[in-house]
Amino acid sequence: MSTLGPYSRTRLVAIGYVGLVSLAALTYEIAGQPEAGQAAMALAAWPGEIFLLVMLYPLALLIGDDALLGETVFNLLGPLLHGAGALVNVLIVWGVIAFARHFKAEYSRSR
Repeated sequence: MSTLGPYSRTRLVAIGYVGLVSLAALTYEIAGQPEAGQAAMALAAWPGEIFLLVMLYPLALLIGDDALLGETVFNLLGPLLHGAGALVNVLIVWGVIAFARHFKAEYSRSR
């Protein structure tokens, strides 16, 4: 049996998810953003990516730069956005689990 060191299985799954989404987004960008992969890339980091787009859109409007919105032919900000969206998803799940554990502890203590 191997030891994982400071990483638990859930951390490895989270790191793997962020890495896989980032690698898939980079491959999708290098392939020229084919139409067939558009839905898969939109769903890979869905809620986190939308959250980041909502946060970045006003910044792009203030700066006046279309590169932040992914309007160019080849843009490495797209894979970065997908990877950051996956990271936001991991943080959302972590927050929900932390809240549930805290709620359970408070419920047990109040009984």
